[in-house]
Amino acid sequence: MTESSGLSTLKRKIPRDLQRQVDDIQIKIPRTTGPHDDLDNSKKRWLVVGICLHNIISPVLRNYVVPVITKLCYSLTRLHKINQQTYRSYLRRYPPTNKELNYEAINSNKDKFKWRRALYDYRVKSPVDLSRLFLQTHMAHFTAFDDSCDSSALLGIIVNIDRFPAIVQADAKKIRSNIRNPWAHCDFSAWTATKYTDSFKLMGQLITNLRLSNREENSILGELNRWATNGKNFLSGTGLDVEIVDGFRQQTHILSEYVQRVCTRTDSQFDTVQKELTDLESVSNI
Repeated sequence: MTESSGLSTLKRKIPRDLQRQVDDIQIKIPRTTGPHDDLDNSKKRWLVVGICLHNIISPVLRNYVVPVITKLCYSLTRLHKINQQTYRSYLRRYPPTNKELNYEAINSNKDKFKWRRALYDYRVKSPVDLSRLFLQTHMAHFTAFDDSCDSSALLGIIVNIDRFPAIVQADAKKIRSNIRNPWAHCDFSAWTATKYTDSFKLMGQLITNLRLSNREENSILGELNRWATNGKNFLSGTGLDVEIVDGFRQQTHILSEYVQRVCTRTDSQFDTVQKELTDLESVSNI
């Protein structure tokens, strides 16, 4: 698959039936009690945290990584001519950390040439290309620092590149292991009330440590707090006015579109995520 065809796939319209199902998730409230209700609440916590991770945190991180990666790309282009590389002469490892760079992740090399590395195009043509070199191939299908660059890729970029502050890297590692990966694996038993609270604390900690402008930081933290509170109301079925319900509907739709995009990739675990988003609507007590 070429990069242009990959981009076309990423932008494929979400199926109408999936859109209808996920758009209605948030307006249904629990009608029964007991263990099944506990599972339903776990799914709702999973949904709310997923909305915040992908619709609030990811856009912030996309903006955050761009100047850092752009500056690093300029530096490596000047020092190592990474934009002119060939099989006979290319930067195999990132000098400061000795991390091996993954050239099958750029220029459609893996799709075109599989393991015939002598045929690879080693030219790093943009900051986006450079960021892909630090990721596993299945995480590097994004074509720009836009919606195609998901939370998994963004967290990996921050963790793997030493140009980001150590405290931000530490937060990114925790979010990847404690929030993003459990969310992607759909282990609902993990999404307790405590994990819900801890997830919002960790996302807020990351935002604080990014050292954004006061106005931007306060705005984002306010948005996270709003979702944390409204999410609890979503669980109990109380305090849900028209504006809040509309917010859940809109953001769940955005999340479903994200899942639909990643389901077109090789990361098969998102098949389960998509199924759960679809099945939530059919559960009688949600």
